[in-house]
Amino acid sequence: MVQKITPAAARRMMEAGEAVPVDVREPSEYAAGHIPGARLLPLGSVRIKAADVIPDQEAAWLIYCRSGQRSAMAARQLEAMGYHNVYDLGGILAWPYQVER
Repeated sequence: MVQKITPAAARRMMEAGEAVPVDVREPSEYAAGHIPGARLLPLGSVRIKAADVIPDQEAAWLIYCRSGQRSAMAARQLEAMGYHNVYDLGGILAWPYQVER
């Protein structure tokens, strides 16, 4: 079952080196602003490119999008593909911390 995670908990995990954010928006959205260190894996290419972009199925991945719908779908897809530590961070709109451009 995919776990939901708050921005504060996600940030703590990132700062401790325990998890990596994964942006499932489109490249233009990612370029406009993303969580620092995030890997880009657009929702439409999750099944095709996940093994290349996020190869470790045991690592903790923080999945996010703009508002939370795509992240939930991507997190479920990843879990079905055998990823074991997938967290649904929801939308970047709720991210109160710094973003990279």
